[in-house]
Amino acid sequence: MAKSYTEELADWVKKREDSRPRQDKNMVAFLAVRNDVKAAVEAGYAFKTIWEHMHETGKIPYRYETFLKHVRRYITHAPANQAKQTALPAPSQEDDTKTDPKADAMRTKASPEPKKNRVRAMTGFTFNPTPNKEDLF
Repeated sequence: MAKSYTEELADWVKKREDSRPRQDKNMVAFLAVRNDVKAAVEAGYAFKTIWEHMHETGKIPYRYETFLKHVRRYITHAPANQAKQTALPAPSQEDDTKTDPKADAMRTKASPEPKKNRVRAMTGFTFNPTPNKEDLF
């Protein structure tokens, strides 16, 4: 008996997915070596040198352009929340009895309000549709 169209389509999709390379495998490979790349950049090595070495050793299998895209996204233009944040020590019982004005201000301070969009007055030329007769001569 012949397969129904949906079964045939399902088989084709499965074969197609197996033969297609995953787009995120390059990102995963880069994230695995991100700390090494950061360390090498901080040591003063060029991106091209880092990529050539990692490509020859098989750590990253993709092109230099893809490497640069991941460097920009995950190292140079990384959002601030991805950066390492230092953990503050938990306050102990002794700290609660002592009052530090700066610490109290930091605890009670609400998050700053977002800046309001201010409309600045335009300076310079302003068009006046009714001219002054004195200005014409």
